[in-house]
Amino acid sequence: MKSHEAIQTAIAGNTIEHAKRLRLSTSIIHKWQEPSVDFTDSGSLNPLDRTESIVETSLALGIRRELALAPVQYLNERFDIIGISIRNGTVCHKELTKELLLAVKEFGELAACSSKALIDNLVSKKENEAVQREGWRLLRQVALFMHHTKEAAGLKYF
Repeated sequence: MKSHEAIQTAIAGNTIEHAKRLRLSTSIIHKWQEPSVDFTDSGSLNPLDRTESIVETSLALGIRRELALAPVQYLNERFDIIGISIRNGTVCHKELTKELLLAVKEFGELAACSSKALIDNLVSKKENEAVQREGWRLLRQVALFMHHTKEAAGLKYF
């Protein structure tokens, strides 16, 4: 799927309502739903194109992958989606051990902040944010470990 197709699918014909809520013209919302590969296309860069450019630029500047993907992770967490950054390649048992130990570490951090939050039978907003942050980190780490274990077994993930 291309970015303009994703925007078009999400808007689902409700261009006017989206334009109102975004406080933008309907013409720009229409243009986001059209290709914008080169100057001959009628579309314009949409928010997905811009986010993609931010991530690619950050990676090109040497920003660590998990930091460069922060906008994507924000959207995953905001809409309760588990999106996992998985890089394919050869995985050795030493790396699997490291991945597992990182998952255990993340679980420990989730347990520690959860324990702190639950000790008084009240979960504050700040405590909830810590639990959410650690929980998302744990989920990503466990999924990465599972993926790499499957790779190490010589199996395809799809």
